Amino acid sequence: MSSTATETIIINDLHPRHRRRFSTNDTQRNLRLAICQRLPHSIEALDLSSNSAKETLAALRYLVLSYLEDIETRLSKLESPITPITDLHLTEALKSKGGHSVEEVRIWVKDALEMLRSIRTDVYSQFPEFHLPDMSPVKSHFPELPDVPSLSGMRSRLPDIPNVRPHIPAMAPNDITSLLEHVRSSFSDLDFSGYLSTLSTRLQSLHAHLRPFDLRSSEPASLPGNSRISGLIDTILSSELITELSDVTEAEAMIGGAARDIACAVKQSFQGSRLIKYVDLPQQWRNNPFVTGGYRFIPLEKWPLLIMSLFAVHNETINIHTHLIPFILWLINLKSIFNTSTIVDAPEVAFISFALLCLFSSVLWHTMAGCAHPKGMELCARIDYVGIGWLISASVGTVVYYGFQHCRPDVGNAYLVCCLMTGIAGNTFPFFKWFDQTEYKHYRIAFFLSMALTAAAPLATLAYLHSPRQMLAFINPVWPSITSYLIGLVFYATRIPECFLSERYSHWLDWCGGGSHAIWHVFIVIAIGQHHAAIAEFRRGIECHAVP
Repeated sequence: MSSTATETIIINDLHPRHRRRFSTNDTQRNLRLAICQRLPHSIEALDLSSNSAKETLAALRYLVLSYLEDIETRLSKLESPITPITDLHLTEALKSKGGHSVEEVRIWVKDALEMLRSIRTDVYSQFPEFHLPDMSPVKSHFPELPDVPSLSGMRSRLPDIPNVRPHIPAMAPNDITSLLEHVRSSFSDLDFSGYLSTLSTRLQSLHAHLRPFDLRSSEPASLPGNSRISGLIDTILSSELITELSDVTEAEAMIGGAARDIACAVKQSFQGSRLIKYVDLPQQWRNNPFVTGGYRFIPLEKWPLLIMSLFAVHNETINIHTHLIPFILWLINLKSIFNTSTIVDAPEVAFISFALLCLFSSVLWHTMAGCAHPKGMELCARIDYVGIGWLISASVGTVVYYGFQHCRPDVGNAYLVCCLMTGIAGNTFPFFKWFDQTEYKHYRIAFFLSMALTAAAPLATLAYLHSPRQMLAFINPVWPSITSYLIGLVFYATRIPECFLSERYSHWLDWCGGGSHAIWHVFIVIAIGQHHAAIAEFRRGIECHAVP
């Protein structure tokens, strides 16, 4: 994919609210409905599950247009010069309103029809239109409906269906006004919500114009009650649709904001060719506010630049090489272990392997920290945590294996299973959404500390099986390693020294790194080397004569 194409995709995503996304596909969004047919009388015809947002919004549109069509049909009867006014049950209305003449009524009707048609034109242009290829939900509520392949075909056959009118709900002005109020308040997050207020106002004006005459009196008394509309509204409001639309809109806003920030940062970095400042980074990339510059922001499709940045100068340079160089050296050393004629010590090989995994995952993360792809960057950060977890479990595992190998291997095997479970936990927790968030940094530290503290159980068991003195003598070689880990952890948690540096000196951290994170890396490497040296002392184990 070219960089231009990627930038176009990112920029096109900056305004997602111009394109609604619904649960169902809309293959023919631009088809215009020639006429508007009203909804079935039964509100059960609406599937209001979380997967029917499109159908429900279409229903709302149809209700509005059905109301307008209903009013237009009745007004057209009044407008016709061959229709006697007395046949329309308006004689009493004319008398009560001051004895309007028939001609005055016709002028009044003409004005009302102009208002109505103007409103309907706006509804057609402002409300979303939907193509509904699946006719099965509609057919289930119209048993007399002919077998037609599409909604357009159904509309063309509606006149052939007997007794259609009893299935169409009667709607009064108050009903449609109430409906719009509910829609505007419940769906205020939709793109067309601003128009709903205008539509409601215009319908109220039409209602006020129609008030001198009660048009509903011109319909037979057998028409269905308006309570059906209220039932429909209540069903919509109690469904999962509102929650779904709210979640979708919120997600779109978050995605749109993130896409906008990413596009701006990519622009600032000239497609990854120059370094940018901390304030230019999208929120997801901000980890250390004390490091104010020297950030890479390279699009994923420019991956050769990411690889080349391993050897470039930026604020991650020292972070990368403090683990890359030891990784290469110990990888060579691991190969030499297999080339010797002596028996391979499996626990030692396992420890070095997991140490290499930790170092490699760290290099991967600090390289991808400058990648403009959010999912790729986040995935590598979580892989880095996985490497830390396995290093801790392997370190505890070596103590367990050598401590119980001579006298109680069965107990040692049980604790090794516990070490495995701890490692699996360290492999799982990093993929929880909250784990990588900056505000949970201290929880991450506590999690990894708790993994290391699981060593207390096997050590207490060794003290019980032998003696506290023998147990302390056995673990004495590991204290330098523990000390190095803790010192590095203090630098990592407190962000010393960059939190104390003035701008006069902090620019060195922006140039090549070297802050608290790099210091932590150095102490991790020292601790790994010290623990590896301690393994030679661990091999002797604890003598069995002290076992009770």
